[in-house]
Amino acid sequence: MVDDLPITGLCIVEQTCPPGYLMIDKCEDNSRAEADLWKDQFFSKKVKRFLCITRVFPLAQGTLNNVLVDVCLHDEKELPPAGFSTISTCQDTQEVALKKRLMSVKLIPRDQTSNAINDLQFLSKARKAPPGYTLVGELNGLLLCYRFGPVPNSTPPPVPPRPQPVVQQTEFKPYHIPVQAASLQSHSDSPGVSISKQQSVRVHPLSGVPFEVNPKLIPVPVTQDEVASLRFRSRENIEHEFDYPFFVERQAQHTHHNYNGM
Repeated sequence: MVDDLPITGLCIVEQTCPPGYLMIDKCEDNSRAEADLWKDQFFSKKVKRFLCITRVFPLAQGTLNNVLVDVCLHDEKELPPAGFSTISTCQDTQEVALKKRLMSVKLIPRDQTSNAINDLQFLSKARKAPPGYTLVGELNGLLLCYRFGPVPNSTPPPVPPRPQPVVQQTEFKPYHIPVQAASLQSHSDSPGVSISKQQSVRVHPLSGVPFEVNPKLIPVPVTQDEVASLRFRSRENIEHEFDYPFFVERQAQHTHHNYNGM
């Protein structure tokens, strides 16, 4: 399943999810609750932040082939752990991604681990991680959890070949045609009396049609003498031999023009 593939990239956006990414805009335990990561102040302009993830690989036109192995939340005054990168700005607006509490992630090359994070969830009601998930921490009143899973082969799955069109071959079935049999002489005692009998003979529709190549399509061997007898023609020879001045046509056109002008 696609949800079992490891996460290869993630970002925070204000409203526009990048192509190939999935926006986590709802809480897993409450579909009515938005997974908004920004804490608005009272009477201030409404600001929203959402986490987006992708499982596509490799990224950046084949230059990045990493997987997510850890996520942590920390105060904005604290430095992230070694090997972690902080998501500091929004992907779509370049505005500040989070305030007071920041998210840092750790991605490593795909071929350096056998397990990676393949799912992230936000919870609004539950106070502990669901079975199979690990609790990261709290962000804007929401609990963040992740799930680990195996990393499949680092080679992208090959594109299945297109099925070849099946050519339906018409099957010629023999059919029965009535054939008038020759008059059979009766073996009765009265000579000269004949009877007519119908016989059924199986005949193929292509019976009697000769299968042979058209003689016009059979190549005729050319001898060396015939090749030597071919006369070379230059461009001037061809123009001189096939030149046609159109005298008769021009004279007829001139005569027709004079006749119409009378």
